[in-house]
Amino acid sequence: MTLAQGSPRSASRCCEPPLTPTAAPHAGPSTEVDRALELLLRHDRPVPRYTSYPTAAAFSEAVGPADLTRQLQQPGEDPLSLYVHVPFCRHACWYCGCNRVTTQAGSRAVSPYLEALERELELIERQGGTRRPLAQLHWGGGTPNYLNNDEIGRLWDLVASRFELQSDLEASIEVNPELLDRDAVLHLRRLGFRRISFGIQDADPLVQRAVNRVVPVDQLRRAMAWMREADFQSVNVDLICGLPLQTPARFRTTLELVRELRPDRISLFSFAYLPDQLPMQRRINATDLPSQRQRLAMLEEAHRLLTAQGWEAIGMDHYALADDSLAVAARQGRLHRNFQGYTTGGELDLLGIGPTAISMFANLYCQNQRNLRAWSRALEQGELPVERGLTVQDPDVIERRELIREVMCHFRVELDLDRFQQEWSDLQSLAADGLVCFQRNGHRGQVDVTTSGRWLIRTVAAVFDPTQRRRASGSRLI
Repeated sequence: MTLAQGSPRSASRCCEPPLTPTAAPHAGPSTEVDRALELLLRHDRPVPRYTSYPTAAAFSEAVGPADLTRQLQQPGEDPLSLYVHVPFCRHACWYCGCNRVTTQAGSRAVSPYLEALERELELIERQGGTRRPLAQLHWGGGTPNYLNNDEIGRLWDLVASRFELQSDLEASIEVNPELLDRDAVLHLRRLGFRRISFGIQDADPLVQRAVNRVVPVDQLRRAMAWMREADFQSVNVDLICGLPLQTPARFRTTLELVRELRPDRISLFSFAYLPDQLPMQRRINATDLPSQRQRLAMLEEAHRLLTAQGWEAIGMDHYALADDSLAVAARQGRLHRNFQGYTTGGELDLLGIGPTAISMFANLYCQNQRNLRAWSRALEQGELPVERGLTVQDPDVIERRELIREVMCHFRVELDLDRFQQEWSDLQSLAADGLVCFQRNGHRGQVDVTTSGRWLIRTVAAVFDPTQRRRASGSRLI
């Protein structure tokens, strides 16, 4: 990739976005991928995904139940976003790093969980943390549709009885399509869910068996048909690039299925192989993983095919049809990012319930007990189940949080050069590789991430994170 510079100007320097691999003249696919791979390898080091800043790695037990209690006692009538963590799965997907409980116990496990969740809501209500209008509601996991229809209805009622549900409530749920049926999908829509998400990951049977998540293509088609019949406002599918036994040809078949299903949103994640941190991944044979070159080829082809078919690239790993609310928010500069990823409601306080759920307020992050028994035991003792967290009061940290959000969501940021001289210098070195272009006007600087730089957006954001300068942490880019 080459950097095409504009004409020199006094007190400023600007550059045009470099040619992307897919637009490079007289370069075949092999050359394009090799150029991109060289650039990625040059900058490949552990980097956070920046769903927050500071990241969850900074959480400590210095924050506990009393901190959340004080937060909930603050008067407020602004709308709220609520996250519900449902931890149960019938079997473990070997790639997964989510907090989950693998069990076949069904209702014998769900019933005490719902009782504990009701106690958690009662404690929150006692501190004044409910009755606020609910603008967003999201159920994640685990597998929320591990619960049967009656249990899902009970959980919905627990929430509805303690919050004022706005008429335009954006209610979303993640489901596993493996055991999904038409009645369950229609039930979710009747309750009030408007958005739904399910994981394809990869449609190839060999890849599915290699990660212990087997869902036949016909079942994926049926699931999408039921969701369209139920008239969900938005349907998202998850894909993962870099799984064992994946090849560009096999992944292309998955992309063809996605083109056929035509979901409103697509989340295209790059697999982070971390067997030392995630013991379940040790079941994956490392020699079966695609090479870095193969992975990059798959990501490049996915980007090319999806954008050619009408999906707009959102942030670093999302795609959305032009009329989807996520794409609209991105075009209007309203895109936000929180612990759930990219969202249209990031300005809302986020309250998390259930084991491992994270709450996110302007000056406080806190995470519930990650162990199901520890979470339940705290509630039995009448205590909010907060295990750890972080207070965010330092004005410099708050400013850096906003700069990182601007980079991750809008690919543009403005700087006070008197205060961010080191960052400006670091960005100039990234500009030399065509990742950003910048302009200076007196004491202000504007940085724009190029099309090529979006593959390394986390690297650009890390420039504003002093902890990364001291010690790199997170997952690698490829």
